[in-house]
Amino acid sequence: MYGLAGIGDDIRYGYAVGRVRVLEGRLLSRATFERLLDAPDLREQKRILAETHMGRYIEDAETAADVEQALNASLADLYAEFLERADLPPAVVTFFQMPYDYANLRAALKARILGVGAGELSPLGSVPAEAFAGDGAELPDAMRNLLTMFDDAEEPPALDDVEALVDRAMFVALADAARASKVRFLRGLATLRIDLANARLLIRARAKGLRSAEVVSRLVPGGSKALVKLASGLTGMAPADLAAAIVDTRVLGGPNETELVDIERFDMMADSLVAERMLAARRSPGGAEPVLAYVLGREAEVLLLRTAVVGRLAGLDRESVRARLKERMS
Repeated sequence: MYGLAGIGDDIRYGYAVGRVRVLEGRLLSRATFERLLDAPDLREQKRILAETHMGRYIEDAETAADVEQALNASLADLYAEFLERADLPPAVVTFFQMPYDYANLRAALKARILGVGAGELSPLGSVPAEAFAGDGAELPDAMRNLLTMFDDAEEPPALDDVEALVDRAMFVALADAARASKVRFLRGLATLRIDLANARLLIRARAKGLRSAEVVSRLVPGGSKALVKLASGLTGMAPADLAAAIVDTRVLGGPNETELVDIERFDMMADSLVAERMLAARRSPGGAEPVLAYVLGREAEVLLLRTAVVGRLAGLDRESVRARLKERMS
């Protein structure tokens, strides 16, 4: 359903699809992640990764911060060396880089409210990290307005509310970029992410005891009307009843109620749903879908490496890391 490419798309993306068919064979396998889990230390993990395309990035890493930098460098090359040279519409490139812009905006806005430094911002966005300094004069209007919107507030806003505000703006911007791309797969992916964001909002709002009217006002537009209807009747609903009601909407496919009650499991379930879309797109014989699936696959690979390598460096035991990987790879 997301893999039906037109003849024009087959021609436009023909070269990129040819490259992807070679590159996707280099993605890290399940067996490699098993070896990383069994490795006794970072030195052995680096030896294993030296046999892969990630070796050149991580060979000098000694700490968790070094590993994070190495993973970010691999993504920067993915965006600069592959995504921007694949002759994809600019809106597609923006779609993948935009989440980093909003992560930077979130960090800068929270730091502004607290009166502290924002720390090191991500270099992976479409907007230079330096643009978030000061009053954000170099930012696009929408981002600059968000950055300064609480400057004259009598009371500082709750940081949870700030995060929800920035997230909502990000999903709206992602949906706009997906529409501008004219790529059906991205439009479907944007809608899925909005539905996941809204379902997550419902679960957290229920836990915080927010009233229905407030929850409805926070929902991201462009998602399923069934979730909006649920939000309208949220007041007084028991957590188990809310989880069952979300399952009944079938908006998210087939998650079980347990996954909808536990936020950590919900996030893993969300990753799995995106991975399912990615695998369906990868099977498309041509068009933009295999190219976008490769980019999503590389992003997922970095997420798994962060779990396997940084998780172990952070002191998590092997079985805990294995369980997290299993959830994300299922």
